[in-house]
Amino acid sequence: MTMADDLLAQYRRATGPSPAGKTPPPDANEYAAFGIRERAARLRIRSTTAPVNSPGYNLLLNVVYDTEGTHFMLVYTVLMVLVRGKNLQKLIFALENNNCDFIQQYDPTKWEKPTAADATVIEAIEIKITDKKGAEAEQ
Repeated sequence: MTMADDLLAQYRRATGPSPAGKTPPPDANEYAAFGIRERAARLRIRSTTAPVNSPGYNLLLNVVYDTEGTHFMLVYTVLMVLVRGKNLQKLIFALENNNCDFIQQYDPTKWEKPTAADATVIEAIEIKITDKKGAEAEQ
């Protein structure tokens, strides 16, 4: 794969991970729909209406998505996450390659709406936890 084919090349670091081993948090005044971290062990899911969930990538069974980049579903052994937004293609690519550190829903009370036409924006995150008997509980 060449650099031109690598959609995540702009997010990769030439050196090793930061001392803490985490992606630095985005600027509090600027919205970032997702963060990149090579070989992430967990995905932090930040919704505006639920507590932060942090399931491991080892629990991820499937990523179901549309080709337009408007929504996708993460199917885990213990929960399902439906994400709606726009320009989600790069985010989906990062998820499929275990390189996504976090996703977060846009909150108009915290950030200004991104103005770039190709900006990734998560408009809604719905989380359904599946109990041992297969029943779903919404969070």
